[in-house]
Amino acid sequence: MNPKPIYRVIIAFRYKKKGATTYYKRGNIDTFCTTNNIVQIKNDEVIRGKIKRKVKTKHADLDILFDKVEIEGQYGKTVY
Repeated sequence: MNPKPIYRVIIAFRYKKKGATTYYKRGNIDTFCTTNNIVQIKNDEVIRGKIKRKVKTKHADLDILFDKVEIEGQYGKTVY
């Protein structure tokens, strides 16, 4: 098992239900991930799940736009 580095990321995002004609709502989340690649962070299902829990919605088809992804630094390594 190779331990992976853990990075702290701060993400500013906008969201709305897919197909809705309303404006996007804004939010921020401060979390950890195992990569520092911004494209992988935007496509990560774990991060998207955390965003859905943060906005307290039950819609599976949420349209999420990432405004800013800030990688603060490495905070350690995983043990798995």
